[in-house]
Amino acid sequence: MIIPKPKHPSFFALYLAAFVSIMSFSMVFPLLPLYAKTFNASTLVIGLLASSFALAQLLFSPFWGKISDRFGRKPILALGLFGMSASFFLFGLAGNLSVLFVLRFLQGVFAGAIFPTTRAYIADCTTKKDRVKHFGRVGAAMALGAVFGPAIGGVLAQESISLPFFVASFIAALNFVYIARLLPESIQKKSKNIDLRKAALNITQLWKGLKGPLAPFFLLVFAWSFTMSNTQVSIPLLGLEKFHMTVQEIGLLFTVLGGVIAFTQAILLPIILKFVTKRAAVVIGLSIMSLGFGSMPFLPGMELVYISMGIAAFGASISRPLLSALISEETHSAMGATLGAAGAFENMGRLTGPMLGGLFLGIAFMIPFLASIGIVLCILLFVIFKMGFLKVNHG
Repeated sequence: MIIPKPKHPSFFALYLAAFVSIMSFSMVFPLLPLYAKTFNASTLVIGLLASSFALAQLLFSPFWGKISDRFGRKPILALGLFGMSASFFLFGLAGNLSVLFVLRFLQGVFAGAIFPTTRAYIADCTTKKDRVKHFGRVGAAMALGAVFGPAIGGVLAQESISLPFFVASFIAALNFVYIARLLPESIQKKSKNIDLRKAALNITQLWKGLKGPLAPFFLLVFAWSFTMSNTQVSIPLLGLEKFHMTVQEIGLLFTVLGGVIAFTQAILLPIILKFVTKRAAVVIGLSIMSLGFGSMPFLPGMELVYISMGIAAFGASISRPLLSALISEETHSAMGATLGAAGAFENMGRLTGPMLGGLFLGIAFMIPFLASIGIVLCILLFVIFKMGFLKVNHG
């Protein structure tokens, strides 16, 4: 295995790949109402269009992780970026709703090649000491992408409904060229005993993951993803209905979310780990995140919502990169497959979170937020007391 120096300049290409993918993904949300008018789609159909991205990632992340163990990280990263570029370009040219569904699904397929492979590449090229730092920087890049995506999409859409997708396609294409030409391969001895016919995700694989030694980490990844994606649907509606926020104020709210995540993961995370272990920090981070989000429907004023969002973002920014680092530390072979499986649990949360959030919102505004607290609390109690998550002497 080739072990470059931790400050290898190629890491910038990985950060850029994560940033571009999340920015492109988040760019579509301000445009969905416009697409509804163009194609006469109902709000339910628009929700399904958005969730098709997460469904594709859920199905294909383990597949990409496994074949990156077999063929190398670089070709899979390059293929993912090329596919993202092509699918976004065609998305801007789409002439009917059925084509949009196909292309949105393909965007999720190719994005699923980027995220687990990026984490596997970093795990290949770093020591345990430096791994958390680089995972945190990837998380910060993704958070920045989520900040800039909706803003850029909204501005560009004022000129043309298709322009944001063409711009996203162009940026992804440039990143593809950069990685294809300059990124060195991170693994020299590739796995030979992988049955690619069994590489696609199925329920049996998820069940095996829950029965294996990494089950606590997978459950915690799901809890994090469910809470984040659930509140991404619930918070805008809460802001509009209870606090009478404008669209610009809601956008600023999510800018706070992304900004705090980016700053914490890039700057504060190494400092925090001087005082607590990674496992303890994961528990603390998830608890802070769920309480920050869960308190929002009970707050009396809009100003406190911004503070609560910042608190929740701080907790979220601690837990996710540390989970990736811990998973990599507990994995001794097939790193890409393992991180791909973790991505599958993350995408399961991203798929079920908005669906249940939308269902609960029809009953009462507070229920989606209470559901997030309940799920995080139950999973934390289970992994701590039934699986001994905090009893491990290292990490």
